[in-house]
Amino acid sequence: MNLREFSKITGIPISTISKALGDYEDVNINTKNNIIALAKKYKYVPNIYAKTLASGFNFSVGLVLPLTFNQLQKLTIIEFIQKVYSKLNAIGIPVVMIFAKNRKEEIDAYNKLINFHKVRLIILNDIKQKDKRIDYLDNKNINYVTWGRCNKNFNKYTWIDEDIEYGSNLAVEYILSRGHTKIGYIDSFIKTNYFILRKKYFIKSLKNNNIKINRSFFINGNINQKLQIKTKDKIKKMLIKNNEITILLVSSHVFAINAIEACSELNKKIGKDISLISFDTNVLESLAPDITTIRQPITKISNNLVKLIQSKMKNIDKNFHYLYKSKLVVKKSVKKLN
Repeated sequence: MNLREFSKITGIPISTISKALGDYEDVNINTKNNIIALAKKYKYVPNIYAKTLASGFNFSVGLVLPLTFNQLQKLTIIEFIQKVYSKLNAIGIPVVMIFAKNRKEEIDAYNKLINFHKVRLIILNDIKQKDKRIDYLDNKNINYVTWGRCNKNFNKYTWIDEDIEYGSNLAVEYILSRGHTKIGYIDSFIKTNYFILRKKYFIKSLKNNNIKINRSFFINGNINQKLQIKTKDKIKKMLIKNNEITILLVSSHVFAINAIEACSELNKKIGKDISLISFDTNVLESLAPDITTIRQPITKISNNLVKLIQSKMKNIDKNFHYLYKSKLVVKKSVKKLN
């Protein structure tokens, strides 16, 4: 059964079916569930290759998934990939995904995507300031779209990225509004661009507000699953050594969990004895729902990434950009000081 036949049987417009099965936000949830149920009933499965031809796009998208992500990172990347995949699938753009155990395998995977699967565009995330993957794809003359930016001239490639300065200012302004000036900061050993810029703009915001920078209030955590206990212990040591710290700002939801465990072992109740705020996607909403966050809008990111891919496919020689803003989600973890 093709899309036209399915539309005729159900009496539902083709555009509504495509959007519902692509998980677009502008389709009512009841309508979406009804169409999914009808698709199962009539055994309708979208033919993405047929839709690729019909849509005017004649190439697929490639994505490499590193197996080095820890469990909390995977929650974010899986949600992101699911949303991007379903939306690309709905408009007829095939996605080829390959898993890689390490950086060497990752480069080999890109080579396989290009030479075997013949993909014409690669999605990259977790961007470093000097990213060897980008150098590799540039040398191969392969188009790519990145979630995040590197040090390369921003106009030379297509990207979607967070306005990190805005997010950092948002965090600091809220922290100061609650009366906190002794702020512990948990950074990352892994120097992806967003970690570097979050720290940079955090320090800049403190200086702009005439808050003294105390380097003993800074530690580096490690996202590696095997080193999470060490990160927790480093947080404990920092809090014991610097008992004047009243709030922790953490650069990732992974470290937020480490901070929660560290505070628990020190018998410090979050929101009472010490405060906590974290940069996040929406992982903490289910794991630690009382934590105040600077949250990235995953649905908005995935929607606009797909739009960038469509634009790039139609205008292969042009580059497109989208800068999004995170939002402050206030919960119970930041105490108001006198």
